[in-house]
Amino acid sequence: MPVEPRLLKGFRDFLPGEQAGRQAMIDRITRAFEACGFSPLSTPAIEYADILLGKYGDEGEKLLYRFQDNGGRDVALRYDLTVPLARVVAQYRDLPRPFRRYQVGTVWRAEKPAHGRFREFLQYDADIVGSASPLADADCLAAGILALQGLGLDRFRVRVGHRGVLDGMLDGAGLPRGSLRVDVLRVLDKWEKVGREAVAGMLAGLPGMDPGAAERVLEALGDGTDEGRVEALAARAPEAVGHLRGVLEAVRAMGFGEVVGMDLRIARGLDYYTGTVYETTLLDLPGVGSVMSGGRYDGLLQTYGVPSVPSVGISIGVDRLFAALTELGCAPKGVSGPQVVVCLLGEGVLRPGMALLTDLRRLGVRAETAPDPAARLKKQFEHAVRRQARYAVILGDAEVREGRGAVKDLASGDQQDVPIPDLPQWVRRRLAEE
Repeated sequence: MPVEPRLLKGFRDFLPGEQAGRQAMIDRITRAFEACGFSPLSTPAIEYADILLGKYGDEGEKLLYRFQDNGGRDVALRYDLTVPLARVVAQYRDLPRPFRRYQVGTVWRAEKPAHGRFREFLQYDADIVGSASPLADADCLAAGILALQGLGLDRFRVRVGHRGVLDGMLDGAGLPRGSLRVDVLRVLDKWEKVGREAVAGMLAGLPGMDPGAAERVLEALGDGTDEGRVEALAARAPEAVGHLRGVLEAVRAMGFGEVVGMDLRIARGLDYYTGTVYETTLLDLPGVGSVMSGGRYDGLLQTYGVPSVPSVGISIGVDRLFAALTELGCAPKGVSGPQVVVCLLGEGVLRPGMALLTDLRRLGVRAETAPDPAARLKKQFEHAVRRQARYAVILGDAEVREGRGAVKDLASGDQQDVPIPDLPQWVRRRLAEE
């Protein structure tokens, strides 16, 4: 009985036209990250489960795709690229520090699919391991901002918070540290989605929450953007306040002040964040959620028996961002299919036709032959048009005898004879001029 072809919910296929656009987007992000001095890294999609457990909090661990492989090993698909990076740094102790890496890879989360939210998606990260300087945080932010700008975006907002400063505010509100504090941080992280009143209700409903504590927390935070409130905490949390101040000063000095602002309401749901945290919203599609986020995770390597190593990173949700760009009508198009189709006519043209095809490809021209050399020229032209080629090159017995190829411009219909030895360079020049 035939199997019905179908997809799991939350997973997608990307057909050539769309995948070409995604690849073009990845290429632009790569250029931005490399311009900021990051080097490439690749890690496996599957890790031992104990490598990933204990890093994401209870909510995150519920979303792990965890299973036993054929060898009876307890394994899981990676949830993000940050924890595998920490494993690499802990495993390869001779890596130079600060270690600046970028990585693009698929991650998996068994969560409920929604607008802009999938169970399998690409992340693109840039991280600096081994530097506690605010300049490291600023450099990660700069890399992400340059990547978004390189994609033609200018209407976005990067909101920067700090776990240490937020803790100082919550201390001032009389909120005890411990499991209740963790629950409060997770509720505050929903502020952008549900609004102040809903957050107030959720805070008041937390087990163990003092009746007046919720209002004290909200009063201490204000709207999260008042830098004067942060400075007032300098005595209680001097290191955190100084670090956040340094990050914001560096980012503004880089010229990104218009797209970056402080927002202490950001807590980020993952347990491993210890300092700066940030999220990025597209102003024209706020409902999509954060398309770029990250922060500082200075204690993550300790879970592998390594002394605390200062670390910070940023992550772009490639698929969420690409879906948003598509909705906005400005997704990269990329390149797909041939620029030239070589049409072979006659029994004696196979060898020179294949040589021409190879010469075109060696010059970087995307080229292919029509699939059926025995077909009439009209059919071969129709194939070239369907493939959206720019030129069709006709090689018949007469052309080969005379040492020329007929090049047809499929857009204008013009046709021109070009000597076969000159043809690859001629085509490349014409394509470069367009």
